[in-house]
Amino acid sequence: MAPENERPIESLDRRNFLKLGTGATVLTAVATQGAVVASESQAGEVLPVIPTLKDLASDTLVHHFRDLFNPPPAQNEWGFSQASKSVAGITAISFPPFACGGIPKMTFTPGNIVTCELYLDGRILQSYPEAATVAYTWYPHRVVREASVGGLSFNTITFMPSQERAVAESITVKNTTGETRNVTLGFNLRAAVSTSGEEPWFVYSPAEADNLLTAIESQGCLLFEAQHSQAFSVQGISPHPDRIENRRILISEFSLGPGESKTFNYLNVVGGDKECELKNYERLQARFPQLLQENEEVVQARIVAALTPGNSEFSGHLPQLVTRDSTLWKLYYGGMMSLLQSRRDTPESAYGPTYITLTPRIWPTATFIWDISLTSLSLAMLDPKTLKTLLEAWLSQDMHDHLATEYLTGKAVWSWYAVNDMGILRCADNYLRVTGDFAWLDKEIDGRSVLAHLVDHSLYWKKLDKNGNGLADYGELDNLLEVLSTWVHEVPAMNAGNVYGMRFVATILEHRGDRDRANQLRAEATELAKRINQLLYVEGKGWWRCGQPDGTFNEVRHCYDLLTVFDTMFEDLSDQQKQEMNQFFWDELHTPLWMHSLSPGDVDCSWNARADHSWLGAYTAWPAKTAAGLYKVESSERVSEWVKGFAKASNQGPYGQAHIVETVFPPEQGGAFKCPRDKPYGNDWSEVSGGSFADLVVDSLFGADLTLYDGIQVDSHLDDFDANSKLLNVPYQGNNFTVSKQGAEQT
Repeated sequence: MAPENERPIESLDRRNFLKLGTGATVLTAVATQGAVVASESQAGEVLPVIPTLKDLASDTLVHHFRDLFNPPPAQNEWGFSQASKSVAGITAISFPPFACGGIPKMTFTPGNIVTCELYLDGRILQSYPEAATVAYTWYPHRVVREASVGGLSFNTITFMPSQERAVAESITVKNTTGETRNVTLGFNLRAAVSTSGEEPWFVYSPAEADNLLTAIESQGCLLFEAQHSQAFSVQGISPHPDRIENRRILISEFSLGPGESKTFNYLNVVGGDKECELKNYERLQARFPQLLQENEEVVQARIVAALTPGNSEFSGHLPQLVTRDSTLWKLYYGGMMSLLQSRRDTPESAYGPTYITLTPRIWPTATFIWDISLTSLSLAMLDPKTLKTLLEAWLSQDMHDHLATEYLTGKAVWSWYAVNDMGILRCADNYLRVTGDFAWLDKEIDGRSVLAHLVDHSLYWKKLDKNGNGLADYGELDNLLEVLSTWVHEVPAMNAGNVYGMRFVATILEHRGDRDRANQLRAEATELAKRINQLLYVEGKGWWRCGQPDGTFNEVRHCYDLLTVFDTMFEDLSDQQKQEMNQFFWDELHTPLWMHSLSPGDVDCSWNARADHSWLGAYTAWPAKTAAGLYKVESSERVSEWVKGFAKASNQGPYGQAHIVETVFPPEQGGAFKCPRDKPYGNDWSEVSGGSFADLVVDSLFGADLTLYDGIQVDSHLDDFDANSKLLNVPYQGNNFTVSKQGAEQT
């Protein structure tokens, strides 16, 4: 991702691929409501302050069918779909409570069902060696794919019309030879459509492999009907096919003269009423050209709204970034797109607009406290009412038994995550810092004030002191990072979070006049920090260890202890500890383009290679949060040089759930490779906590500390980027501010 005027002209050819066209439509003009916008900028000029869809697009990524590669998704307000590893296939269509293309529960499951695979002259297109290589470009409003075989080029535009349970795709076939070509093109359609709305959705979307299939030749489509739930999928093409083979392949036969092309409009409409979905299919097919244009306008307007004070789309807004530096620009707007990619505004939500954690395949309706907390500063600016709604949902349920809530039912789901206390407190902290809504602390939830709930969360750790060491035992790996078998029980980072939590609520209590209680909590926090340092720090090494119930310790060289301790109890570290931890990072975790979550020298490297928390790479928030901590102990110049490297990961679109270090997977368009879903790597295409990169720009690179009670304090690192950069309309406690290296000024 890069602003158009900053995008380098690079070869797209990884494997002697064809010369590609842009495949993009011309963007409409956007009203910026007085914002500072630089369009058609030359190098060195101010980059777009309100980006266009083209500015935010990924670079074009070229991959073969055999490659480990995570294809991009399309989305609208209600759901997602994902491109398959082909020029036209679509899978993982999710409009909760409806799903199409999920994973059927059956012996020898095929995995996610794929629809709209093309057949050329009787063969699946990927079986032709040339067509197995596809170029993918993600845009916020669509996915563009291109491939060629035997003198035919294929170009597809996949999108999801606004506020419709539908996936649309424009498929254009062009004859690139000097001779007339006779073409037999097949569209292989599948569904596994299903619905499940009475119970929470879990890891994957529901799917039924045994749908009833009916051809409706008058509309050129097929009707898929679930047998175990009330769900339908209507799929077809326009112009109508010439015939249907094998009950599911729509066949079109046509001739193309030299340079001539033919376009087919594919639609998949999903819902719970057969007649209604058939009518919706006919309605949307009739308006297909308008849908393309409307989709572009709606998504661009949403981006404008996200950066505009007083907009009607969000309950807040993000600041506008004025800079000439492409690293700042990529980090900030890449982080913004991670948030927007995760937003769901569907009438099916039990608590209104929300932000899910992963897209497009895993946990399609779930919001994890942990992930939201890691980007809660940006979310508090963009959508404070939604963040407050999530907080109240978490406070009203026992999140000591669960890890997330899900929006279809509003219920808490799955087993406990140990981070929940710290995560809830962090979200509340950032909500209060940004909004100044201190009256919220007196609101009653389940008969107790919000403040009373927050105090309880700051002290819950005492109930977990199972071993009498004055430290909380946070359980097994499924309560923690899941990937590490040794990072269990008395873990340093979670205990350090309690130091932060007690100090946070102490600040509030003192400001409300309860100085004695505040002093007591601060004293307890200091004593806890001493125990953490004495019992869990590995002297001379820079890493930490976890206390076990039998009195032994597991040394674990993981970044989460480092970044969390720097964040939550920096003042309690000795100078020697700070330097040892800093050196540990540069010696064992750092790579120029990303980082290792776990040191390659750790004994647990052989346990699990899932890339988010292993030696193979890092979860998307870890580089941003680690950099924020390193700025406290290392030269600004050195840390900023690293930041400039990992910013390049956004060339692949919004940040993935994890990226893989460049020493294992070659970089993709200059950045750390987005982790594929394939085992053992196992990560989704995007993650809400990619918004942590926007947080990094605000609170570390600009150095804007939005304090609870003492205004905005600024200590920037902008000299390493563009010293003249500014953030416009930074929301802070009812007013907007301009932030620069000189400080914060109310506007």
